[in-house]
Amino acid sequence: MALPDNFSEWEHLQDTVRLWHNKAVNQYFKNTPADSLDTPKSSLRVACTMKDSDTSTMTLMRMWLFEVTAGRLQSVQRPVYGIPWFDVQAERTFKPQIKLYFLEPYDFEIHNSESTPQLEGEITFRLMNESSESISRSDAERLARQIKNIFATPPFLWHKGHFKCSYTDKERGYELKLLVPSKAEGERIIRAVLEIQEHPFDRDYLQYIDNDRVYSANPGTHRVYGRTVKKFARRRTAQVRFRYAQLLIWGKQNPVNLVATSGTRLKSVIERV
Repeated sequence: MALPDNFSEWEHLQDTVRLWHNKAVNQYFKNTPADSLDTPKSSLRVACTMKDSDTSTMTLMRMWLFEVTAGRLQSVQRPVYGIPWFDVQAERTFKPQIKLYFLEPYDFEIHNSESTPQLEGEITFRLMNESSESISRSDAERLARQIKNIFATPPFLWHKGHFKCSYTDKERGYELKLLVPSKAEGERIIRAVLEIQEHPFDRDYLQYIDNDRVYSANPGTHRVYGRTVKKFARRRTAQVRFRYAQLLIWGKQNPVNLVATSGTRLKSVIERV
């Protein structure tokens, strides 16, 4: 049905807002007398109730008073539990971080195209018992020797696969997420990472996510910038080899290079293999 000739947008809007707003006011103040100034709460109900004679400014003021100042909006919100941002940052964000970098060995037949770059891998974790102020050169040297023994002599191989294996122990600084072909491979890598700080492995922190999705090694082609090229293969399976480890410290512009294998172009490395 078409709108009547004498239809007023403002009157219709005001009537609709007043109808629904006053319903909420009546429900919120259901145990408080209406049209009374005897108590502060009943006076608040009068101030929140919209009238037909209200101007647009008064309508907005009554709505703001009811929803925000009187707190009705907060009363219908679901509770959210959190902690102050500075507590989060002090607890984890600015803790020194170890990064282990892995790279697939170059194969001319496989990687001699833009669509098949060398596969990379990265594992990071935090040093929760250290801070930017407390960590020292001797700590870095100790970590470098440990990482060299575990990951560089000989270079550690990570078999990347289709399935996600995670290990979460935030108290010790671990939030590992690995792509692996099996649960056993994920556990092998996680145990090696934990060995750096001689932390025990806890199976309760391990989660392995299997799936039936198919990731094609040859996903086909598409046109890019006027020519046909291969599509990138998602979750390509390959072996990636440990290349280097770095220590990242908040407040220090450049990372501390802990370990590097031969052919890795890093300067000032503590332990080079």
